Amino acid sequence: MLVFRFSRISGAFEISGTSAGTERARGIFRPPVDIYYSNRIFIVRMDLPGVDSDAMTIEAGDKEITIHGTTSVASSTGPCRLMERPSGNFQRTLKFPGRISPDKITAELDNGVLTIRVPAPELDRDPTTIEIRMTGAD
Repeated sequence: MLVFRFSRISGAFEISGTSAGTERARGIFRPPVDIYYSNRIFIVRMDLPGVDSDAMTIEAGDKEITIHGTTSVASSTGPCRLMERPSGNFQRTLKFPGRISPDKITAELDNGVLTIRVPAPELDRDPTTIEIRMTGAD
């Protein structure tokens, strides 16, 4: 799972990843992605060669999108000697730093590359100043 956080220090979005052990244990693979941030839009590109748009679903929640579906193995005429291309069920979840607008997300599948455009969430709050009280001083 990739997590996007807004850094108030740098004023930019930062991306961090977490382990996918749970998905692997269930036999689900994670397709590779590239994520770009430009003009307040996240652009996610995911390699899904041979997958039809009918074989996948993109779901958007309050702060995340999940892409899942199935790839199939091409038929062969004999036993497989080497298999490196993943097949079966896939899933990828991307979390964002604030509420996203599902109605503004677009997705396009072109030559096995899925491109998703997610407008950056509006961060409503400015930093809050906390008053520091002194105790024990007269």
